[in-house]
Amino acid sequence: MKYAKSLIGAVLGASVLLSSAVMAENHVITAAVTAFKPMVLKIAPGDTVSFENMNGHISNTVFTNKDQSKTEYIPTGAEGWTSGMGDNLTTKPLTVEGIYLYKCDPHWGAGMGGVIIVGTPTNLDDILATKPKGALKRLVKKAKKALK
Repeated sequence: MKYAKSLIGAVLGASVLLSSAVMAENHVITAAVTAFKPMVLKIAPGDTVSFENMNGHISNTVFTNKDQSKTEYIPTGAEGWTSGMGDNLTTKPLTVEGIYLYKCDPHWGAGMGGVIIVGTPTNLDDILATKPKGALKRLVKKAKKALK
């Protein structure tokens, strides 16, 4: 009897894990000249994002500051990414809720960046506290607008 209960428990547990993996979606962001489309994407925790048409582009969550230090505008505990030049990329499942800001390194001067909002924007206040300027400020404004 104990074996049967253990087996049933294991099967039910596995089915829950598999069903959540099946329910996850993959969303597509396309690079077009000096813009990512869509610029702001709202997804559920566990979803992935594919960057396509990346010839001449990079998708990167690491921003270089004026003093050459590096900053990632992603939720605490999340993992960022950097694609290779011209490489299409699919992120790992984005499981940490919050705002993920990313850019195209070669076209950041033209403001080529984007926002992925995963679930609840838990880190918006942290991002605002950095007092973003320029293209980064524009991305934050777009994120705030999408949250209204």
